[in-house]
Amino acid sequence: MIAEERAAYEARSRRRRDQIVELHPQGLKGYEIARELNVSSGLVSTRLKEARSAGIDLTPYAASPRLQ
Repeated sequence: MIAEERAAYEARSRRRRDQIVELHPQGLKGYEIARELNVSSGLVSTRLKEARSAGIDLTPYAASPRLQ
């Protein structure tokens, strides 16, 4: 078995973090995000906590007003 190159690992990690941060405001719960991305719910929780600490707004998207 050969270890993954560091740059490849970091790129994959960034993509996964970005996906987690994008899915949460859409209303998915942590365990649903974990299932969708095939990662642990602990990882999702950690990444969301880091995002909040970094000042990223994770507020769920507001329902769009209906046009009348």
